[in-house]
Amino acid sequence: MAWLSLALLAAAARMPVSAGAATTATTVHPLPVIIDTDVGDDIDDAFALTLALKDPRVEVIGVTTAWGDTRTRTLLVRRLLATLGRRDVVVAQGPATVNAVPFTQRKWASGATDTSPARDAIEFISEQAHKRPGEITLVALAPLSNIEALARRDPEALHELRQVVMMGGSIHAGYNQGGAIPVAEPSAEYNVASAPGGLVVLLQSKVAVRMFPLDCTQIKLDEVRRDRLFAYGSPASDALALLYHQWRLLNGWGQITPTLFDVVPVTWLLEPSTCPVTPLRIAVDERGYTRPVSGTANVEVCLSVDESATLRLVMDTLAPTESPRSVQ
Repeated sequence: MAWLSLALLAAAARMPVSAGAATTATTVHPLPVIIDTDVGDDIDDAFALTLALKDPRVEVIGVTTAWGDTRTRTLLVRRLLATLGRRDVVVAQGPATVNAVPFTQRKWASGATDTSPARDAIEFISEQAHKRPGEITLVALAPLSNIEALARRDPEALHELRQVVMMGGSIHAGYNQGGAIPVAEPSAEYNVASAPGGLVVLLQSKVAVRMFPLDCTQIKLDEVRRDRLFAYGSPASDALALLYHQWRLLNGWGQITPTLFDVVPVTWLLEPSTCPVTPLRIAVDERGYTRPVSGTANVEVCLSVDESATLRLVMDTLAPTESPRSVQ
């Protein structure tokens, strides 16, 4: 009856799942993920990538670069992976697009030693989805240009994904414009507004979508935590310190304190209690607004985050209490 057991397991992997522990990471069976990122503009992608790569509860099988100068993003990811000793992770390059946002971490990316041509991101996602149906979580931290391209090239691959966990959207709260309290009305959030068609096709695909909008992702990495992290003395913390300082000098917005938007969906994968999700039906307009509407839910959304628990997880992973420089 071994064949029956295998068949049942395969069927279970393809069944729709709720937003409980079955869709998130566990220490017994690391969750296989592909991270889709526009790393290099804002600094939050670098923190999210490093956190995922350092935590054993997720198995990062690949990183795909999206939006803007995807070639330089690919070089940045390659250098980060080499720094962390993670050359086992595939890096694949998505289609380039127009992008007006400054690429603040270009100089660090230019230090990558591997400048060989990269795999095609859409082909890689498609291949992995078909190879491991019902298993792969796509963590979307960028405008959804790669998702839109995947839907055009291989729509069945979207159906083969376990779920898409995305940073994007704005339900009730907008950008806080550098303050501590979000604006009490929605904004056209950057990731969705840059490629609204990507979210439209994603919701139409019927794949399970977990959304982490501005309502829950505007977590600030304060100066005390930054100092502790950057003084920690590991390859990961040293890399983040350099990337942070390039971002701080070149972001063009005068920002000093990073907002860890993209970290929140990653911490949810590790510990779902940090940002509980609730079913909603979302409509997306051509400007990128994501408004709740009546009808059957098409997404699960986190509207409120445990900021202390999220920051604690970040610090415990990237800068545990005992610094490696203090160990003789």
